[in-house]
Amino acid sequence: MSKFRTAALLLTAAALAATHDAGWTQRIELKTAVETAVQTNPEINQAVENKTAIEFEREQAQRLFAPRISVEGSVGIRRLENSTRRALGIANNELYPMEGSLNVEQTLFDGGVRRNEVRRQAARTDGAAFRVEERSQFVALQVTRQYLDFLLQQRIVAASEDNIDFHSKLVTDLREGVAKGSLSIADQQQAEERQQAARARVTEANLDLVNTSASFRTLTGLDLVDGAALPPSLAGNIPATLEDALARARERNPRVREAQADLDAAHALVRKSKAEMSPTLALEGNARIGDDIDGFRGETNDVRAGLVLRWDIFNGGIKKSKVQEMYRRENEARYRMDQMVREAEEDVRVAWNTWDAQGKLVKELEEQSRVSDELLRSYRAQFNVGRRSLLDVLDAQNTRYNVQVRTETAKFAQFYSEFKLLAALNDLLAAMDVQPPAAAAAVARERFKVRPTPEMNPEAMRDPK
Repeated sequence: MSKFRTAALLLTAAALAATHDAGWTQRIELKTAVETAVQTNPEINQAVENKTAIEFEREQAQRLFAPRISVEGSVGIRRLENSTRRALGIANNELYPMEGSLNVEQTLFDGGVRRNEVRRQAARTDGAAFRVEERSQFVALQVTRQYLDFLLQQRIVAASEDNIDFHSKLVTDLREGVAKGSLSIADQQQAEERQQAARARVTEANLDLVNTSASFRTLTGLDLVDGAALPPSLAGNIPATLEDALARARERNPRVREAQADLDAAHALVRKSKAEMSPTLALEGNARIGDDIDGFRGETNDVRAGLVLRWDIFNGGIKKSKVQEMYRRENEARYRMDQMVREAEEDVRVAWNTWDAQGKLVKELEEQSRVSDELLRSYRAQFNVGRRSLLDVLDAQNTRYNVQVRTETAKFAQFYSEFKLLAALNDLLAAMDVQPPAAAAAVARERFKVRPTPEMNPEAMRDPK
């Protein structure tokens, strides 16, 4: 019976084996796995490239302040008939125009169109940076989940193998009883059926283990062939109260910050659409040189420069309607940000509740596990003297096994909720001392002096006609 007295310690031994087995010399630490994922995961790298592409869009917007210079050249043949050429008797003479021109344009004033386009692209750049940050936190959390799941599956495999050992020993004892005539063959068959079921559970547990390892490789490119080590708790980085956690999530959650940047970009479009209603003033210059151009034979040199004012004083109200459209787009972005705040709060509440509830559940299951161990020992002793049926013993072992699995599952669920809560607060990478990609830095709005978006003025909006 000493085997049953020590059965409750087997999972602890499995945990120690998973972290201290001398045969595994190059275990992958969770921090190493997360660092590798942050550098190599395709989802994160997609977000990085997207941010870089938007930076080039911002660069294009800056280039709108530069002068535009173009050159043009042409050569060909022309036949021109008009009253003047007919009067001169040259209407039938072909012209062979050859021309080169240089055009220069510098916009001096546009009401703020270019400036607000730069601000819009700066806000979009920061939004893309927050997307990199969000993907980094998300992938780090997924890596953590698969890593902890791998450790959990190891413990489930150990519990399942212990379950087989119990049934194998029981079957051996029953065969001896059948051989002596003290037990029926039906008892032996019933135990053998449970033994086969236990073997099936081991197979299933091992399958879950290798599948978890495959999912981990998808995220990190690493194989857990050398095992994993239980990471340290990060509970010390969690805010003291739920309200503190919610307040931090409203300000720091990467999806909320991304939505705020999108709102700033939408507001810049409002200001740009208003600026498009203003006149534009440009300095324009043109130089032309050529032969047989403008219908005149011979060489021509033409140089001009001047200020040009353009203003659409009436276009049917299209630009006014565009301003109203941009107002609504800004409101849409504002409501999306509100949605992100609510979802961030939900993530924090769910993780907090799980963290709290699973801690209580672990204590309850550990007590149930202790009781089930004692119950199994009592039932086995009573079965040996004929006071309990074999079915009672088998059911007690089944309960013991299930409680072992549930206890380990609850422990890892509580542990994982720490990481999930920190990810919702945008603190997971910092708590693990892992640097996010450089592209996660959101500094464009500060660089280009993009002011926070003010509250919408309802009086500025109207309903569509």
